[in-house]
Amino acid sequence: MEERAIPRAAAGLLAALLALALVACGNVGESGGSGPGAGEGGGPAITVGSKNFTEQYILGNMYALALEDAGFKVERRLNLGSEQIADRALQNGQIDLYPEYTGTALAAVLDYEGDPAQLDTPEQTYQRAKELYAGRDPADTMLRPAPFNNTYGIFVRREAAERYDLRTLEDLAEASPNLVFVSFSEFQGREDGFPNMKENYPALDFKDVEIVNSIGLRYQGVLQGEGDVGVGFTTDGQLASDRLVVLEDPKSIWPFYQPAPVVRTEVLEKNPKIREVLNEVSASLDVETMRRLNGRVDLQKEDPEDVAREYLEREGLIN
Repeated sequence: MEERAIPRAAAGLLAALLALALVACGNVGESGGSGPGAGEGGGPAITVGSKNFTEQYILGNMYALALEDAGFKVERRLNLGSEQIADRALQNGQIDLYPEYTGTALAAVLDYEGDPAQLDTPEQTYQRAKELYAGRDPADTMLRPAPFNNTYGIFVRREAAERYDLRTLEDLAEASPNLVFVSFSEFQGREDGFPNMKENYPALDFKDVEIVNSIGLRYQGVLQGEGDVGVGFTTDGQLASDRLVVLEDPKSIWPFYQPAPVVRTEVLEKNPKIREVLNEVSASLDVETMRRLNGRVDLQKEDPEDVAREYLEREGLIN
C-alpha cells in the first residue's frame, strides 16, 4: 500500500502552528475572513475558537452568536486547525472555549489510557472526558454535549459498492487491494482513525491512499472516480447523495463523538451565564438538523455564520 500522507506535526511545532493559525483565522468560514457579527456586545470579552471543518465553523458561530445575544463581547478565532492546536490555544488562554467531541477528547486530547470505544454509552464517554478536563492544570470544563453522535462515515461510490458487493467494513477489507482510499492526514495518524480500522479489520490493504484534507474535495474525488472509498462524518450533508453508500461497522470500532463546548474553568467561574447559554444551544441540535446545516454550507455554498444565525433565530435562541 502506497500512502502519500502528510506527517503529523511534532509536539514541538504546535506552538508555531498555533501562532500561524491564530493570525490566519478570523470569523467563520474556510477562508478565515471577518464577518459582520464579530465583536458585538458590550459585556465581558470571550474568545471563541473552532477547528477547521464545516461543522466546527457552524458550531463555533452558534456559540459566538448566542453569547453576543446574551451580552458578551465575542472575538472569533475559528479555523484554528486540528484538536491539538485548538486545545493548545485553550490551555494557553488564547481562546476561552471551542467545540470538541467527547470521543475525540479521550482519543486525541486527554491522557486517557483506555480505549474510548469500550465505553458503553454516550453518557459514560462524556463523564470520563469531563472528569479528565476538570483534572487538568489549568482546568477546563466540558459542558453538556449535543444529543447526536458525529462518528466517522466510510463511504463508497455506488458503482464500486455494487461491483465488489460492499455493505460493511468487513466487505471493504476483503476488496481493499482493488480500491483507492481518499483519506485525510489526521485520520491516518490518529489512533482512533485508520490505525483503529486496520487493527479491527486487519485485511485492509488499499491499492493506494490519497490524502485530501478538504471535506468537499474528498467527496468530489470519490464521486469523480479519482478514488473509490472515502472517509467523512455521519453529519456531512454529502452523505445524503444516492451516488454514495455508507458502509456498516459490524464491530462498532469507534467511540461516541458528541460535540460539546470546552470552556476554561476560570472563565466559566467568572461568567457562569456561559453555561446556560451554550447548553441551550447544544440541546437544540440533532443529527438530522446538523446534516442539513452542514449541507447548506458544503453543498449550497452558504456562509457558516449566516446558517448559524438563521438557525438560532428560527429556534428562538437569539433575537
